[in-house]
Parts: sequence; C-alpha cells; structure tokens
Amino acid sequence: MTVFLSEAWLQVMLESGAVSGIVSPMEGVHVGAIRSYGQTRWALFGSWEEKQAEGLQEIFQQARRAGVYAVGSHFNMARWPAEVVTPLGAEVIDPFGTYCVNLTQSEETLWRGLHAKHRNVIRRAQESGLEIRSLDWEAFIPVMATTYRKGGRENPFGEKYLHALRRHMGETLFAVGVYAQGQLQAGAIIPFDRQRGYYLHGATIADPVLGAANLLHWEIMRMLRNQGVATYDLGGARRESDDVRLQGIFRFKERFGGIFEPCCHWQRVVSGGRYLLFKVVRKIWGGSE
Repeated sequence: MTVFLSEAWLQVMLESGAVSGIVSPMEGVHVGAIRSYGQTRWALFGSWEEKQAEGLQEIFQQARRAGVYAVGSHFNMARWPAEVVTPLGAEVIDPFGTYCVNLTQSEETLWRGLHAKHRNVIRRAQESGLEIRSLDWEAFIPVMATTYRKGGRENPFGEKYLHALRRHMGETLFAVGVYAQGQLQAGAIIPFDRQRGYYLHGATIADPVLGAANLLHWEIMRMLRNQGVATYDLGGARRESDDVRLQGIFRFKERFGGIFEPCCHWQRVVSGGRYLLFKVVRKIWGGSE
C-alpha cells in the first residue's frame, strides 16, 4: 500500500479541506469526495496497485448509484498509466510522467548513474560548505511561493495544509533543507513507504547557491536508501512541452539516473446529466473545475 493510501494521508486531506469526505467503495481503495457547485466527484488517491479493470468498473457503478458525476485522479503523485484507464471509458486530462531511481543499488552505482554535470555541481556545492539539515517549515512557506510564481501561479498549499502534513505523517516523512550560512536555499518534503519516496513538494529561493537543488536530491536519495526504500520518485516530468521552464525541469530530473514512468491525470464521467448540471452552474458562477 502506498503512503497516499494511509490513514495519515487521508487525515491530511480532510483537515486541510482538500476533500469534503472520505469514502471507501472497495477494500484497499480510498476515495475522497470533492463537492463543488452543488455536485460531487470522487478522487482516487494513489495508484491502485492491482489495477484490475473489473474493480474500477465497480467503483464507477457505485459512484453512479451514489449520485456522483465523475470519478478520476488529478493527484500528481498518483501513477495511473493511460492504458489502464482509457479502455474503461476514462479521458486523459493531463499526460505526464516521473523519473524513478532504483535505490537498491550501491551508493557508488547511484553516484555513477548521475549525469556528469550533476556530479560536478554537487561536488562544488559540498566544497562551498552548504549544509543539509531538517527543514525549517516556516521558512519554507515563502520559498514555495517564490517557486510557484516562477511558473506563473500562486502557491496553492497554505499553512493549514503544511501543518497538517507535518502533524499527521510522522515517521513516514522526510523534510530536508539545504542551507548556506544559515539561510535556506532549497527544501523538499518527501513522504515515503517501503517501495517509494515521493518528491511531493520542493522549492528553491530566487537565486540559490549553485548546486543546492542537485545536492538536495542526492542527499534525499541517500537518506531513502538508508531507510530501506526501494525507489526515489522524482515527481512530475513532462516529456512533451513547449514551456521552456518545464523542459528544464524534465532535463534536471532526467539526469539523476532514473527510468521514465509515464502516467496521467484522468476522469471518467459516470453521470452525464449531473456533469452537465455541474458545468452549467460553474459557467454561471464563472468558476473552473
């Protein structure tokens, strides 16, 4: 079971207001109920490990009986491949992927697997005296805002969510920062289970010391490996994009020696009438889904 199917993660979702309720239509599958514009959709957390088509079909049927208009996954840490969901009538909303680094290798092998440029800047970062230590959560919040602004967005994750994350995830979370003379340069929040550590949130200041982010990921890989975690999942990477910033993120993550794993955000409409009503009300109020 992934960390995103744990009771702790579901408590984070409830407490932060990300979902309005939790339903479990099948054993081992946790679903959040999200209500907006008078209608409800179900959001699946994590990837269902068995990926059984008949099981998903049963979820769709139960959702329809419950008066839900759609079922899907818009969660960046979920790993649903398009070939699993599209034959079941689901629409791919956003195709993307992630790079996954095999941490069962020796540390020497992991180091050799890094791109030469990554190894060089990590060495320079180490020589410059950058320090790795526990993340200062309060200092991390404005750094997150800076990072999101680089992408033309406002930070969607408020203090309430971050405090809930810190409080509930406990021993299944690494929160790490890179510091130069006491000043945070880059930070990351990494939930993990036995199989994967997930790059859930990461941020850097506007002008960090060269190599700070590279060093951060290398140290996270070492920490997860020492914890016995099998894979480091570097999160969203878009192979096909005209956005120069996203292209840079893709190249950065690619150079840590992982294997690209394609996945997607998806949605299956289970009640056309309720979905139409949702869209009409949303249009009237001038909102977005």
